Amino acid sequence: MKISKIKASILSAVLVFGLFYSGHSNAQTILKLEDCIQLAIQNSYQLQSDSLLSQSLEMLVKQEQSAYNPQISGSAGVSGLFLSPYSFGQHYLQAVADWDLGRFWHKTADIQQKQSEQQEAVTKQNKLEITGVITGLYLDVLQSKLEREILQSKIDYLSGHIEILTVLWKAGTIQQLDILQAQSSLNTLKEELMQKELGAEQAKYAIARLTGLNSAEQFSVAPITTDLPSPDEVSLVPETWLENHPQAQLLQKEYEKELLMKKDVQAGFMPHIQAFSGYTFDGDPTGDGNYVLLGLVATIPVFSWKKKDYQLREIDFTAEAIQSQKKNAERDLSIQYGQLLQQISRYRKIIDFQQEKIAADREVAKVAELNYKAGLATNLDFLMAQQTLIETELNVNNARNQYLKSVVAFWLLTGQTEQIKYIQQ
Repeated sequence: MKISKIKASILSAVLVFGLFYSGHSNAQTILKLEDCIQLAIQNSYQLQSDSLLSQSLEMLVKQEQSAYNPQISGSAGVSGLFLSPYSFGQHYLQAVADWDLGRFWHKTADIQQKQSEQQEAVTKQNKLEITGVITGLYLDVLQSKLEREILQSKIDYLSGHIEILTVLWKAGTIQQLDILQAQSSLNTLKEELMQKELGAEQAKYAIARLTGLNSAEQFSVAPITTDLPSPDEVSLVPETWLENHPQAQLLQKEYEKELLMKKDVQAGFMPHIQAFSGYTFDGDPTGDGNYVLLGLVATIPVFSWKKKDYQLREIDFTAEAIQSQKKNAERDLSIQYGQLLQQISRYRKIIDFQQEKIAADREVAKVAELNYKAGLATNLDFLMAQQTLIETELNVNNARNQYLKSVVAFWLLTGQTEQIKYIQQ
């Protein structure tokens, strides 16, 4: 735990230094996905809260374990007796050892220990959620970047096309309608580009806040350069993924804790022992003088009108209810497992299909341009071919992004978070 915190601190320091230095060199720090995930985990208020709760629960365990031993207390007092012939005072000191034998015998701290294990499962689940959020934002920034590059290249291309059209219109060889149609298409692309820029800014702002960076303008994200993992590679999962999932673990620990509550019930019906001793300074002139008092008291529950049986049965019913909740959660997780595999397989087929489609659309756009220049096609035909090509290129990029998101979601579901770093070497 300490080593990981040191690594995270070093990473944060390096990144902060890099961001500070980049402010003077007008260069942006490039963050990899793994860096963003580590920073987000380090700067998560939720995980900080989880850590404090874990420490608090550890104190509860120790607090309960301390109750295994006799609890020692002391008392002192003074009293006066005023009788008709005379009066006198008494002073005493007393020590009491109070021992709850049931807690010691049944080890009731196991209940708090199980609650501490529950918190570990909660922390693990929160880490997975943070990883998923950061990864989703990171991939959105990458997608937006590629989409903006596509749109910008088409804007530049159409701008040049409009310049040529303007010259031809002034020469009287084409109608002004051709220019207006091209300008309308150009404006549509510019509007779409501004929307993509807004989406990228919002995603980068969220990353900056979640990772503890000062400004979204101080960093950029690294591209995904590795090949997409195949559906067959993704589907290789540990056999124990379901039982090790945080939701299943949380409910399993809840079930075990509920059964351990029987210890608390049984402890309440064990003998309660008190031992005490004291010394009294007796000022009674007619008495026998000072004296020592020793005592031992054992309180033993004898008859409780089946209260113990009812409490144990209540625990059994609650435990069975938790088991049903666990089975329901496992079924939901299994459904997510199957759906994500279906998404991964489907998106991969879509990507393969669109790769073929984009080659055909590029050829169509090329032919439309040549035909327009030769007077065999209208300007509208040319613009429609360009629009179709743009949509296909954007769709390919979107399908790739959705594929990666589905793969990451599958890895998070099956506890393979270490796989995420391999999509960006």
